[in-house]
Amino acid sequence: MKVIKLYKSYLLELAFKIPWIVIGSMVAAISLEVILIPNGLFDGGVTGISMILSDLFGFSLSFVLFILNIPFVLLGYLFLGKRFAFSATLGILSLVLSTNFLEGSTSFLFGHSLLVMIMGGILLGMGIGIVLRNGGALDGTDVLAILISNRTSFSVGEVIFAINILIFLGALVIVGLQGALISTITYFIATTVVDMVKDK
Repeated sequence: MKVIKLYKSYLLELAFKIPWIVIGSMVAAISLEVILIPNGLFDGGVTGISMILSDLFGFSLSFVLFILNIPFVLLGYLFLGKRFAFSATLGILSLVLSTNFLEGSTSFLFGHSLLVMIMGGILLGMGIGIVLRNGGALDGTDVLAILISNRTSFSVGEVIFAINILIFLGALVIVGLQGALISTITYFIATTVVDMVKDK
């Protein structure tokens, strides 16, 4: 009887969190496809690597996102459990589908670097934060950040930002100094918002 009660409680909690994981994924996808990508900017993490590969080789962003995140979902399954692996898979698949749907969108913020940084960073951070708050992940970097954060005094946002410095150095070659700086500032805003939303 106790096991059935716990199982029902788990299902109810999951049923509440699933819509929020999907909503967070959609918010992040809007930031990527409507604000960052049309303005030639890059995200961090596996998403950032996917954007770079997509830009260099012409692959669909959603396809590269899906392929590169598979090893990290497996890592989450091994070290964070089945429940996390399910939520992370849901978040990543929702992001993949949302970016695929929004691919090729036209930005309404062309030429407004300050607005791009603020709006792009806030929306991206909100999306990631909502997903993390509800037990999911949108990116392989999120999985690594959670693992490192659980074992150190660093916050998830701080770990994500530290990992992404290397990716933004790679973006420097593709988008130039200005694009890389704007991308870095945007992501700094995003990671700040991630910690605010996740820990609220």
